[in-house]
Amino acid sequence: MSDKGNKENKQQEDYLSSFVEKTEEMGTNIREIKDTLSADVTPSLEYLNVDLKMLPLGMFYKKDIQIKIRAAKVQEIQNYSTIDNMNYIDVTEKMNQLLGSCVKVIHGNGMAGSYKDLKDGDRLFIIFMIRELTFQKGPSLAKEVTCEHCTHEFKIPFRATNGPEHKKSFDLHEMPEKLEKYFNRELRCFDFNINGVSYKIAPPTIGIQEIFFDNIKGKVQAEKNPNVSFLKIIPFTLWDKSKITDEGIKAKEDEFKRMDMYTFQVLNQAVEKMIFGLKGLNAECPECGGEVHTDMSFPEGASSLFVIPDFFEDFIK
Repeated sequence: MSDKGNKENKQQEDYLSSFVEKTEEMGTNIREIKDTLSADVTPSLEYLNVDLKMLPLGMFYKKDIQIKIRAAKVQEIQNYSTIDNMNYIDVTEKMNQLLGSCVKVIHGNGMAGSYKDLKDGDRLFIIFMIRELTFQKGPSLAKEVTCEHCTHEFKIPFRATNGPEHKKSFDLHEMPEKLEKYFNRELRCFDFNINGVSYKIAPPTIGIQEIFFDNIKGKVQAEKNPNVSFLKIIPFTLWDKSKITDEGIKAKEDEFKRMDMYTFQVLNQAVEKMIFGLKGLNAECPECGGEVHTDMSFPEGASSLFVIPDFFEDFIK
């Protein structure tokens, strides 16, 4: 390998080591990550283990599951660059394609999973982790805000992890107090005993949400009215699955129709309280030190996560 190649690999390895050290406080397994780096493989193509404690919905994964991520390659960013910011379906599909390429999931029994085993509420957070590995030394994506305490204007970077120049900045939804006592820490889901029947529910996986979305789309195209309340509640009852057959959906729908009023009301309201994932951004005002919060909207749309307009501006200077 050339001196230039050795230097680039050393820079990549130094950054990954820095990434590991910066996230140590969140429980990242340093030894396991460093062991994935080898002298004959470009470090940017290596997969890093993600500690479940780092994820907004980490509490809902089985303890023995492994989630690994790597930086996005040029071809994957090329595909992402065709994203239509005005089309929610296209945005979701492009993000899923990126996750499909950059995420590995290994279950406790050694079986390989996929991005579809990720919780739907973790999609964006993991996308940002991949972005931070891809653009290791910038450019940062930031949002302009005005401090509510002193009116100072500054930018809050979008950061899922602590970086060399910026601290993590994501606000996460917390466990609702009324639900906490029903959380089963062994099964990693909520367990409600309603009229002598146990109902286990938790935020669904990306795989389940994709299947139910396709089910809705099919019914709309066939000019049928989808059962919205069924589609709202039942994915949460499939808390430990990433797929279901059409026959399985039909069986669940029949089960839902037989549900009594009390059970429906309890489950419906429980699901409404299960808001987990990214809440917004927060940072300390550099002028007065006050805490500033803002929402998660992207100034340039979802495409700005991997399509960087500043690159051309730098080129023409």
